[in-house]
Amino acid sequence: MELVNEVSTEDFCRIQESVGFGTPSREMVKKALKNTPYLVGAKVDGEIIGMGRVVGDMAKIAYIQDLFIMPDFQGQGIGQKILQELLCFIEKEAVPGSTIRVGLMAAVGKEDFYIRNGFHKRPNEKEGCGMMKLLQIP
Repeated sequence: MELVNEVSTEDFCRIQESVGFGTPSREMVKKALKNTPYLVGAKVDGEIIGMGRVVGDMAKIAYIQDLFIMPDFQGQGIGQKILQELLCFIEKEAVPGSTIRVGLMAAVGKEDFYIRNGFHKRPNEKEGCGMMKLLQIP
């Protein structure tokens, strides 16, 4: 397995479909990739089989986004390697001597993976529930 810093629109869509998150529009993915500060792909036998990306300002906040591993390759430590690479990028980009909040939204059933990697669940005694809103763009 090799880590690379490039994932094509087609690979992104194929991997997202493989994990059951639907088929995004190619135009949407192309723009998302263009605006992504950092991206890691996992390649096996010349094929991208997993990916993850970081979004945010890299000063106060960074988000782990779209950490997907194709089902046939899950449970082999690939997600762990991608996550560590993403966290190293955030640490390198953050302001020295500061604390940066790293957020994410875990898919159902994947929470324990992130807990094992130092993340904590919300809500808790200090933080409310994470929220989101979907905007339909005409």
